[in-house]
Amino acid sequence: MDTHDRDALIQHILTSEAEAQARLHNGMNPQEIRQSLGPFTSKDAGGPERVKDAIDAYLRSAVRTGLPEFMRTFWGASQPASVIGSLLADIRNTTMHSFAVSPAATIIEREMIRGIAERIGFNANGIFTTGGSNSNELGLVCARENLIPGSHRTGIQGHRLCVLTSDEAHYSVDSAMNRMGIGMDSIIRVPTNNGVMQPQDLIKAIHHVKEEGMEPLAIVSTAGSTVRGAFEDLNAIADIAEKHGIWHHVDAAWGGSVLFSERYRSMLNGIERADSVTFDAHKMLGASMVCSMFLLRDGRVLENAMAHTEKGDYLFDDPVSSQSLGRISPQCGRRADALKLWLTWLDIGSDGFGKIVDSCMDVAEHLAKLVEKKDEVELISHQFTNVCIRFTPKENETTEEGDMRVRKARDKLEQDGTAMVIDARLDGRLVIRFAAAQPSVDKEAVTRFLENLIEVDQV
Repeated sequence: MDTHDRDALIQHILTSEAEAQARLHNGMNPQEIRQSLGPFTSKDAGGPERVKDAIDAYLRSAVRTGLPEFMRTFWGASQPASVIGSLLADIRNTTMHSFAVSPAATIIEREMIRGIAERIGFNANGIFTTGGSNSNELGLVCARENLIPGSHRTGIQGHRLCVLTSDEAHYSVDSAMNRMGIGMDSIIRVPTNNGVMQPQDLIKAIHHVKEEGMEPLAIVSTAGSTVRGAFEDLNAIADIAEKHGIWHHVDAAWGGSVLFSERYRSMLNGIERADSVTFDAHKMLGASMVCSMFLLRDGRVLENAMAHTEKGDYLFDDPVSSQSLGRISPQCGRRADALKLWLTWLDIGSDGFGKIVDSCMDVAEHLAKLVEKKDEVELISHQFTNVCIRFTPKENETTEEGDMRVRKARDKLEQDGTAMVIDARLDGRLVIRFAAAQPSVDKEAVTRFLENLIEVDQV
């Protein structure tokens, strides 16, 4: 395939996507999807025509995340400028380990880190990562190096470490503790009230673990929890972390977007006091998956934690190797993801990001008010742009029967391509969790969604 064929296929993708049916998906049967996508390998060269057939098959089978019925995740369709940024990264096909092979992309990544750090309110170093889970793990790796200097070499022998976080924290905390060899049983789950970790309970937990001979590795706060959308009191937790000398990491993968909203920026008050922060630009802001970053106040801690890169001198032998981001990344091969945020930021601006956040907040509030007016459903929780809904119990209905109604309705909406949302357990009950995370999900769309939800329950 030559560049002319490549350009023609890119144009075909864009044209086909623009002309696609306004249907969320064309079915969820694994066998049928597999049959429609094949073949998957080829001994002979099929050329552009075979590639074109494969593209068409994929577009027919893939979920159309840009439609307003897609309410399942914290992201949707990419902003147009981000698509261009992703393509730009592919055209140069560089990797981010060395300044010598990616000088422009390195500078752009550093500037994107600086731009988000300025909005947080601190001077920070940082790195783009493979996602929020990876960023949260880096926060704990840095916390380990801060607590036990030199642990990148010696390990954690002789230390009983623990992490304190809310009982509704993201599962990536579990993943990190597993992968770091500390163990998930060393996570201290602090009780929450409406999803918010309570400072007095956190203080009690710190005293308790110390009495048990454990060393608090870090406190992980959540700014936008997965199901409720809850935000911790970051100032209160910062006070506690500073008093006890504990690393404070803020998981703002979901809620970090409010940094751009004048109306809602106060939800993140205190984030500027954190030792490290996770931020995802692919959530709500429209950067293509994946566009995640890890930021920390003291860059020397990250440099020490990544000291294994000293073994890679053959990668960093250029005259300006001090600029090479591979020195502070757990990855060697890494995409130039910062280009996606860069071009999107230039395209719609900080004000544009803020308008997206404000719009999503307005849509979620609209849905919550609609739910409160309906006898058929109950509003279980509304925080940030997360709205959790449950059907009003029928007479003598058990919790399990109510759960089945939720699961059946969600499955029916998804199967029919009417809407895609998730169900999740909250306070011991299954709920429909809606999240406004993209501009196409407007008030009309959520009004229609609620009507359809009630209708499928009554069938």
